[in-house]
Amino acid sequence: MIKSQLKMQRQNKEKIKISRSIQDTIPVDTVYSDGIFRMKNRFSKTYRFLDINFSIASDDSKEFILKMYKELLNSFDSSVMVKITINNRKIDFAKFKEDILLKKKEDPRFDAFIEEYNQMLIKNMENCSNIIQEKYITITCFKKDIEEARSYFGRLYNEMSSHFKRLGSQLIELSLNERLKIFHDFYRPGEEDFFNFDIKSSARHGHSFKDDICPKHLKFNNGYFNINEKYGRALYFSKLPQYLDVEFLLNLCSLNKNMMFSIDFYTIPTDEAMLEANNKMLGVDTNIATFSQKQIANNNFAANPPYELVTRKKEIEEMMNDLTSRDERMMLANMTVVHLADTKKELDADTAILKDSARAILVDLSTIFLPSRQLDALVTTIPFGVNRLQYMVRTMLTEALATLTPFRAQEIMDKGGIYYGQNTITNNMIICNKEKLKNPNTLVLGVPGSGKSFLVKHEIEATMASSDDDIIICDPEGEYDVIMDHFGGEVIEIYAGGKDHINAMDITLGYGDSGDSYKDKAQFILSLIESVNRGTVSLEERSILDRCISIVYQKYEETGVMPTLVDLREELLNQPESQARTLALKMELFTLGSMNLFAHHTNVNTKNRIISFNIQKLDKNLKTMGLLVITDQIINRVNENWKNGKRTHVYIDEFHVVYSNPESATFFNSAWRQFRKRNAYPTAITQNVEYLLQDEESRSIFANTQFFIMLNQAANDAEELCKLLEISPEQMQYFKDVESGRGLIKFGSTLVPFRMLIDLESMLYIINSTKPSDLEEQRKRGLIK
Repeated sequence: MIKSQLKMQRQNKEKIKISRSIQDTIPVDTVYSDGIFRMKNRFSKTYRFLDINFSIASDDSKEFILKMYKELLNSFDSSVMVKITINNRKIDFAKFKEDILLKKKEDPRFDAFIEEYNQMLIKNMENCSNIIQEKYITITCFKKDIEEARSYFGRLYNEMSSHFKRLGSQLIELSLNERLKIFHDFYRPGEEDFFNFDIKSSARHGHSFKDDICPKHLKFNNGYFNINEKYGRALYFSKLPQYLDVEFLLNLCSLNKNMMFSIDFYTIPTDEAMLEANNKMLGVDTNIATFSQKQIANNNFAANPPYELVTRKKEIEEMMNDLTSRDERMMLANMTVVHLADTKKELDADTAILKDSARAILVDLSTIFLPSRQLDALVTTIPFGVNRLQYMVRTMLTEALATLTPFRAQEIMDKGGIYYGQNTITNNMIICNKEKLKNPNTLVLGVPGSGKSFLVKHEIEATMASSDDDIIICDPEGEYDVIMDHFGGEVIEIYAGGKDHINAMDITLGYGDSGDSYKDKAQFILSLIESVNRGTVSLEERSILDRCISIVYQKYEETGVMPTLVDLREELLNQPESQARTLALKMELFTLGSMNLFAHHTNVNTKNRIISFNIQKLDKNLKTMGLLVITDQIINRVNENWKNGKRTHVYIDEFHVVYSNPESATFFNSAWRQFRKRNAYPTAITQNVEYLLQDEESRSIFANTQFFIMLNQAANDAEELCKLLEISPEQMQYFKDVESGRGLIKFGSTLVPFRMLIDLESMLYIINSTKPSDLEEQRKRGLIK
């Protein structure tokens, strides 16, 4: 036997002890507040790691992931035991409903929507896989005391973190309570919300931590066990093929079963591995020589060695070459699965499904018999950090072990979030909560008919119903009037000759992001002038404009009367410079001329919680100016809400229009930054991705955004988005030439392909659709005129 293997077995050897209580089945002696467990001379610590999109990665990306994962496996030395665990647990529907379903507001305008929205969620919830995967890596080391163990785990965490970062994942250190909750939730299914362990209180009262996590009933039988009211069974991988399919573990763990899978392994030093390989080679050569001698003695001089011996020799030669030339390490590993069911019949059926799935690729998954061995397999599989099945190990090289990659697909299921569809890969619901992001800025991108407006309306309605936040919409096409009327929002129609007016000179305390409100307002006025005159403003004109803006706002501070663009123009005419009169002439068209709709005092209710600025009737030449003035109004509202501790959700459709000139682009980029700083959640919607990506100013919007919803894109736009957001060609297929309502979500660093599932007969669909056939249905129901 290999020297390191003997040493590991001696260190792991436990005295035979009959469990006299359920608590005795938990193989942990002491727990520490930082999440470290002590088991005699062993210390263990568990880390959770985030999933990555292995299933939808390109072949090159998969090869890179496997290479990085192989480097991670090779980084562990022979002094530690490593356990990689995949925990498949069923979603607790009761808790899920509490976290996701909307509460009634006792307002008939919202309650009908809330009822239908909740029914949609429940229906989709019942049709999804109902499984959440959590993935852990547990390290067990042999140290003299806890201080030495802490020091070791501290160094190891930094090293492992860098490996997981290169994989595109993240390593998260589990606290004591987070680690204990894994065992509590497994041992006590259905009681997940009742875990509440306090180590100080437990020590003060002389209680054991085991009392808080152990099952209430545990009985081991021949080939299965009973845990509370559940049935469970432990299985192990008794035979593996020579070549493993990289998809095997992904497919096995994607089954809709409540189970836990673990790989336990430790490495063998290369010199000992080579010695073992040489000994095996010597044995094979001896057998071949013995066979040849017997054949010669029988005068059979042409006999060839048996195929089995030749094949065995070739395998050992390949192993020796891998160990010396291909950076492979020899590892001793064992793999176990524990699954739970409600009845014995269901347990047997699930076991048969698991075995059939394994058998399909020549893997034998065998039941562990004898009650005591079921206990050993159970505590080995659960991430305590022990391995009581170390005599059932098999020899594997790093490459073979790396094919059992734990990565599959990313999920987004945030508490308190909004439903955005179903995960195309796992079929689980996608629930996004923008509060979880570093910044909540959102871009919704897609060609006409891809489902942009529908999805945004759905988000707006869910936000209306789930919070008291303010919602402001810039609506260039009048698409949001239906939901405004339905939910009691204020529609402000802006067009030449209209009765609704917005003062472009409105300003609130704290306007802008430079610290000088008047300077920032001057930048806005410059963008207005350039949007109308389609030209640039000289440096001299900028200086004069700054001066005049300060003068009119000083008068405002004295009189309390908000200035208008007319006041600003009159002040320009009072200046001695000729450039001032040039500026006044440039402003004449939208102060005294036919485009003076923003030169009046504001006369509409801008205090409503839900406001939509409808500029559908606005002249095409004034669209950019209209969007700028509305954005400026939104900034004022955001500042006011921020001072009052209230959040604002901002939706700007067809926002690419503001990038028609440099000044308006600069102004909008400034607004985008301000929104994030002032507790606002901005969402920009556009179909013109190509136009945006050609402009450096607009590309900065992408850099300052963390939430992307990419619906159907034209081929060129899709390729440009992939370059900008580092999306692979395989992932691009989810938003290139796809059906309406399908696409790819980028939520922070998480990428999830999705499809929107809503009943076509429901009010949720009819009220939000912009298809001509659905508009007729809206007229029949009196939703639109």
